[in-house]
Amino acid sequence: MRVRTVRFNENNKVLRLENGSLLTTHRYCCLGPGDNVIVKKGGRYAYAKCRNGLAQVLPTYLARDAITLGNRTFRLTIKEPVSEQELHGYHQLEDYHYRGKILHGRRVPLIVCSSDPLLPKILGYIELSTAFLMNRPRAVLLDAEFRNGPIQWNNWKKQTVRRYANAIVRIARCVVSPEFRGIGLAQILVRHAARYARKHWNVGGLRPEFIEITADMLRYAPFVERAGMHYVGDTEGNLSRVNRDMNYILKNFARVKKREILKEESAGIVDLQVFYATQLQRIQKQQRVSRKHLLALLLRNPQRLSDYDWNLLHRIYRLPKPTFVAGLNPRAHRFLKRRIRELDLPTSYPAQRPGPNGPRLKTHIELRHCSLTLKSSLIRTRWTRRIQQAFGVSSDMLATKLFSDLSFSVQPGEIVLLCGPSGAGKTTLLSLIGEKFSGPNGLSGSAEGRILVPKDAKLSVLGPPSATKPLINSLGPVPFDHALFALNVSGLAEAHLYVKRFRELSNGQRYRAMVAKLIASDADIWIADEFCATLDPITSGIVCRNLRRCAKHLGVTVIVAAANWKDFVEELRPDLVVHLRSPWESKIFRGAEFCRALSRSSM
Repeated sequence: MRVRTVRFNENNKVLRLENGSLLTTHRYCCLGPGDNVIVKKGGRYAYAKCRNGLAQVLPTYLARDAITLGNRTFRLTIKEPVSEQELHGYHQLEDYHYRGKILHGRRVPLIVCSSDPLLPKILGYIELSTAFLMNRPRAVLLDAEFRNGPIQWNNWKKQTVRRYANAIVRIARCVVSPEFRGIGLAQILVRHAARYARKHWNVGGLRPEFIEITADMLRYAPFVERAGMHYVGDTEGNLSRVNRDMNYILKNFARVKKREILKEESAGIVDLQVFYATQLQRIQKQQRVSRKHLLALLLRNPQRLSDYDWNLLHRIYRLPKPTFVAGLNPRAHRFLKRRIRELDLPTSYPAQRPGPNGPRLKTHIELRHCSLTLKSSLIRTRWTRRIQQAFGVSSDMLATKLFSDLSFSVQPGEIVLLCGPSGAGKTTLLSLIGEKFSGPNGLSGSAEGRILVPKDAKLSVLGPPSATKPLINSLGPVPFDHALFALNVSGLAEAHLYVKRFRELSNGQRYRAMVAKLIASDADIWIADEFCATLDPITSGIVCRNLRRCAKHLGVTVIVAAANWKDFVEELRPDLVVHLRSPWESKIFRGAEFCRALSRSSM
């Protein structure tokens, strides 16, 4: 029977059916007026009747998953938000990330929840929405014969688009709580969005055949590729037609709002265009700028606008963005693979981020029989003389041996952990290695042995970026795409953080910004002292996972020193461990050997 009307009641959606009965669902249930619904067992089960099958409405989607971080496994639940607590957590993340921006068209969020008492209830969410009618790479992809039961077309022209636009569902948003970026939650959400779309999503009497996502962020964060989606090209954006479209809509604003013209059933594009036109009307009124002047500005290259004009208009522009698509059933998947071959599309996104180079160092780093003794001078005061007399302290006793006869070799591209108790010499050993790359470091002491390093190798040391520049500009003289990649992979993937300054960040965000500076440095070797010392165990594990992945991808050699290494060693997975136990004892482990020794140890 058909849904006649819809009303909202607190956290629920109440649908009145054509026989007068009521069906109560959650707030974002994928049903609306005019949809055909089958209700069973007193409302416990409900299905939308579509041309290509049934789409399950009740019970709501609920699935289990898990992530592993170090030696801990976190159980996850992915579901439609139903309770007041779930909706509250979802809206909090939505507001934090999008700051009140409106999502148009029908939408359904899926949230990822944790039952761990030490973690937030809601770790992230993904939202499905209606697809826009116009998407150039998708149109090219689908412009071929497709057959799957009642869903059939020979080409993707205007008539086909009107009839089958709802055979595509769009991932409109994917948000992960800032503290948990980089551990695979976005991938998990994308996979479950596809599972949900296969059985639950429906619009206009159609279940979807394909799922797509279009977003600028995908240039720098390849999580959808890892979840099985395929790059099919960049959208056109609206730069070439924004003046014409806005001029037409503003002249006919009342008729467009009433859907007398430009009516596009459930496609969302008119809502978006009307939103842009509404923004222009608001600018006219608030800034007292004429429509003619605003339309003239829309004819210009946005990159050449003044800061003032850019600030007025930047929300009106849609720049070209990458589009990724996946098939939701075997026939759609085979069609997609065939079209990718026929169109000679790349097998992966042509990344703007730095690419893998293989090991960057040409030769290894080697320490041969190195010993270091630090010396301190005795300052003469009345009280130090009393100490000397009472305890027999002499100048010779102020010499401290940190390590002796230390030998090991670091191969290009390896990750090395220097560990041991505080005062064991980790920082000093790092300084000695750094001195070979960057010159004298002011150490006072006597060193023996040799440290051999590759010539002309570039070193980067973990430290704060510029405190006065916006974060996106603070990582040094690097290309914009590389800076954005470094910020994203270090866990700073919030757009509003890119324009903040280092001193305006939280302590955890500051540490991630320092890691981003390392990643963006284009150095051959990264060095970090007191690594992750200020971070909690979960955050340090996430930081290590991301740093290791980047280092291996870029072929960088990494040497870190830490006393709290047990919090993150399983995520860092070092290739070599130098354990400084005492001034006269040290031991060198291969990474796997160290982890086995650690698992046997009761310490």
